Amino acid sequence: MEKATETAALTAQRSRTAAWRAYYELTKPGITLMVVLSTFAGYVLALPEGLAALQSWERLGHLLLTLLGTALVCGGSGALNHYVEREVDRRMSRTRGRPIASGQITPAAGLRYALGLTFAGLFVLLFINFLTLLLATLTVVGYITVYTPMKQRTPAALYMGAVPGAIPPAGGWIAAQGSPEWGTLLVFLVLYCWQIPHFLALAYLYSKDYAQAGFRVAELGQGRKGAYWHALLASVALLGSTLLLGWHSALGWAYTAGMLLLGLWLLVTALDFARRHSTAAARRMLVSAYGYLVGFVVLSVLR
Repeated sequence: MEKATETAALTAQRSRTAAWRAYYELTKPGITLMVVLSTFAGYVLALPEGLAALQSWERLGHLLLTLLGTALVCGGSGALNHYVEREVDRRMSRTRGRPIASGQITPAAGLRYALGLTFAGLFVLLFINFLTLLLATLTVVGYITVYTPMKQRTPAALYMGAVPGAIPPAGGWIAAQGSPEWGTLLVFLVLYCWQIPHFLALAYLYSKDYAQAGFRVAELGQGRKGAYWHALLASVALLGSTLLLGWHSALGWAYTAGMLLLGLWLLVTALDFARRHSTAAARRMLVSAYGYLVGFVVLSVLR
């Protein structure tokens, strides 16, 4: 009897752990982390004193509140995407194990969770400023109602989908400054351009999955209409906007040298992808894109 009780308790604990893990996965934690890091970079870049400004408890609290609101909204958007694309996810081997698609979480429960996170995040950003709140709202609306359905209609969805992904760091800048300026546009451009080679690498690596789901956006990753070269052109624009941001914000030689090296690395891998269009080349470009983003965040903050 005692052993049966212990077994039942262990089973219940494992069930709770699995449920927590499933709800955590709904938030697309990898994407949420990237968004929070880029928002952090945008916030600190907008401060003339940089990290030194965070010695003030008031400023530090303001930053943490901004990041919390951003994380909640981004996690909620990810969960909404799981809900909206649950049928599509079941068609792809890469995504059929997702919580809603696999039946771990019911669609109704997933939707409640997604809306709860999203509105909680928007409520938090209400205490930051109206423009940051507005940008966060536009991010959710653009991601769910524009980009998500466009993916199955046109390859141009990539360039529309990059907009919601580039808004959060601009929102971080505005949260710190209280109003937009040229730096807001530049940090937006950096994240906008970065998403092009990043997505094209993924689209190539998972082209079969995307084709099964009917995602026409993946056609760019399959090289139609010379799209392999889109990654190279976007990488050139990315490096240019990154260096222009460094000049605008007077980030110094360490930032400039570091981003030049990372930019050249990305350019070489993007050129290799454009010429060879192979799985190995796509993986190298994806790694260099991630390296570029991490380097950008670190060098922007530690100026």
